[in-house]
Amino acid sequence: MHKICITFAGAIGSSKTPITNFLSTKLNLPVFNNDAIRSEVTEDLGEFDPDEHLKRRNERLMNILEDGTSFICDLSVDREWKDFKKQLSQKGYHVFIISLDLSKDFLVRLYKSKGYFESLKRIDETINDHNIFLDNHKDDILLHILDKNFERRCQISYEEINRWIKSEK
Repeated sequence: MHKICITFAGAIGSSKTPITNFLSTKLNLPVFNNDAIRSEVTEDLGEFDPDEHLKRRNERLMNILEDGTSFICDLSVDREWKDFKKQLSQKGYHVFIISLDLSKDFLVRLYKSKGYFESLKRIDETINDHNIFLDNHKDDILLHILDKNFERRCQISYEEINRWIKSEK
């Protein structure tokens, strides 16, 4: 089987982690968890340090890529796709991007239900960043999760990834 990386594009709080956990269990793949690294940095230093976070994240990612392990990357690639894609391509990975393309109304309801009030303040910027990513990299995305299929997001992701893996053989 090819080395694969499953990753995401989408707003903060758009349910990347539940999909990640579901797929990790179903496909028996390890998870590269950006939020866990962020929490670790904050715990170790007593405050969040973006430079230290980036350093640790990149070191761990390079270790995974050097090992050649297939994995799920619980990280939104909206802002860093070019560099990330280059690293994965150089190591021979096939990449599956799941894009969570949710409407503003849907995200507002989701954020309110999760108590993500700070994210609500930046929702227009977040949606704009995601739309720019979609415009520039539409050919790299293999699955779009929309408002209408959000409830089945985990199962749809699993079915599409299985179909994709079989077609790559």
